[in-house]
Amino acid sequence: MPPADRPPPPPRAAPPPPDCGPPLSPDGLFATLAEHWPPDGVLVQESPSNLAALRRRLPTTRPGSYFTMASGGLGFGLPAAVGIALAERDTGRCRPVVAVIGDGSFHYSVQALWTAARLRLPLAVVVPVNQQYAILKSFAELKHTPGVPGLDLPGLDVTAVARGYGCAGEAVERPEQLGEALRAALAADRPTVLPVPISTDVPRLL
Repeated sequence: MPPADRPPPPPRAAPPPPDCGPPLSPDGLFATLAEHWPPDGVLVQESPSNLAALRRRLPTTRPGSYFTMASGGLGFGLPAAVGIALAERDTGRCRPVVAVIGDGSFHYSVQALWTAARLRLPLAVVVPVNQQYAILKSFAELKHTPGVPGLDLPGLDVTAVARGYGCAGEAVERPEQLGEALRAALAADRPTVLPVPISTDVPRLL
């Protein structure tokens, strides 16, 4: 193939420093997560309202290191992370697996935690908690249909839910807690769920 007859686009500018709250912005969460990311880590994500921030702050550079849902289908991320963690252990690759699952998506397939606990998988599940289906609110704004009912999720105790399924659970209230919590989760002999309160700002889709 002949070379293109136009110059390459300029490199994308580095994003500005993130807002580290409290509460953390999505950019603040993922920038902090990037600081403590294991060198050979595998990311499984289903946090659709925070996807732009995740891609800005936590780029993937190694093949086979990023898994996500297709066409916006919800409920894939948590069971997929369990399957990937099982494959990493049973093949002997043993790459650390970190799932980032929004608190709305978390409850679509939450029973996957039971499987992870029964199999004693060292899976870290980071849950950005904004107490809402923020992606659906974004769609509602785009379609000029404000006030759609049933999109708020107050009062869910993600840590208690995780422990009920046999997982470890620890709320991460401050960014400086995240590094040690992630290291402990990946060194454990069972899954660990790490809910992190984030801003409730609803991102624009376009």
